Amino acid sequence: MIIINAPLKQETFQKYAEDEGLVFRKKSGMKLFFDNPEGEDGKKAEVLKKKLKGEKELAAIYFSVQAQ
Repeated sequence: MIIINAPLKQETFQKYAEDEGLVFRKKSGMKLFFDNPEGEDGKKAEVLKKKLKGEKELAAIYFSVQAQ
């Protein structure tokens, strides 16, 4: 499972995660939970975080991406 913790633009974070092949499971407060059908959650979380940091509209927002 991969968790994105973001206070703002959660819909945008969800869209980018789903574009990377993750499956949205639930939202709890500021956390978005995704399943990774490919496995290797740690590697996928690193790749996703780098991609999100590179996006102009998300670069200034504090967020975290972690594998659980």
